Amino acid sequence: MNIERDQNGGFVFSEVEQPIAEMFLSIPSALEPDGNRAAHARLFPDPAGGKDEKISQEWADYVVPELREGFENAAVTVEGDLGSLIAGEALTIPLAHVDAWLNALNQARLVLAARFEVTEEDMNNPEPFDSQNEREMAISQIHVFGLLQECLIQGLGEGLV
Repeated sequence: MNIERDQNGGFVFSEVEQPIAEMFLSIPSALEPDGNRAAHARLFPDPAGGKDEKISQEWADYVVPELREGFENAAVTVEGDLGSLIAGEALTIPLAHVDAWLNALNQARLVLAARFEVTEEDMNNPEPFDSQNEREMAISQIHVFGLLQECLIQGLGEGLV
């Protein structure tokens, strides 16, 4: 995979190998907690930890809807950008979309980690993963999404990739 900056400062990922392309394309499906309480708690943590009903309720009423809207907007942006990859072209992330990508990638990593109960030990396991094992595939996705975040952040910081 090659990563370059375009004339507008956006990121262009070309020659994306099939396994990596499939992981990129899986981002939208990894964003939703789908009723998983642990994933929901990671995305919308109760600041009072259930110890102060008033604070918890205000959080649910005023903050959670805004967080949810931000997550949804990021998902729409990422899905739109993934259209070029679906069409077999290079994946282009316009500079104006980088924040949405960072948001969505972080969200996907949190949801996958919670959904599959991923531990720090799992993340540090150097053994090759079994792509037929859903949990091991999720751990691999978390790593790839983290590397993509790192590329975007580093590229923004340096102005280069």
